[in-house]
Amino acid sequence: KLFSSLFIISLLKMEQIVERMQDEQTGVPVKTVKSFMSKIPSVFTGSDLINWMMRNLDLEDQQEALHLANLMAAHGYFFPIDDHVLTVKNDSTFYRFQTPYFWPSNCWEPENTDYAVYLCKRTMQNKTRLELADYEAENLARLQKMFSRKWEFIFMQAEAQAKYVFQ
Repeated sequence: KLFSSLFIISLLKMEQIVERMQDEQTGVPVKTVKSFMSKIPSVFTGSDLINWMMRNLDLEDQQEALHLANLMAAHGYFFPIDDHVLTVKNDSTFYRFQTPYFWPSNCWEPENTDYAVYLCKRTMQNKTRLELADYEAENLARLQKMFSRKWEFIFMQAEAQAKYVFQ
């Protein structure tokens, strides 16, 4: 019980920092950027994140900021938009804040349909580094079988979400 209480306290402290990061005036600069023939809304760079952390948190150096940023990404508070590996780089890689509804303190467990939509989106991206891992491909096949009657709906949902992210 003590461990779980300390863990929850740690999550809440991280969430307080993320809320400060999202402040429109004093937070990490979030912008819409142009990509080849599309716009990517609501993103920030890894270097902007690390710079904000150095200015606003009592950290020793950039390594400590990078470590904290990676912990926060590992807990799902923000994520890279072009990769499924939850690491932060101090460069121009784009990241997006996770919706607070999905923060760990809310004890949100993804439903099978959410996971199916996620895996569908991943298969639509056609990027070698985003290929499904073996266990994900197995899960996708299992979910397709489980949701055979509503798979068209799941696929359409994934398409719609993928268009929103990559437009």
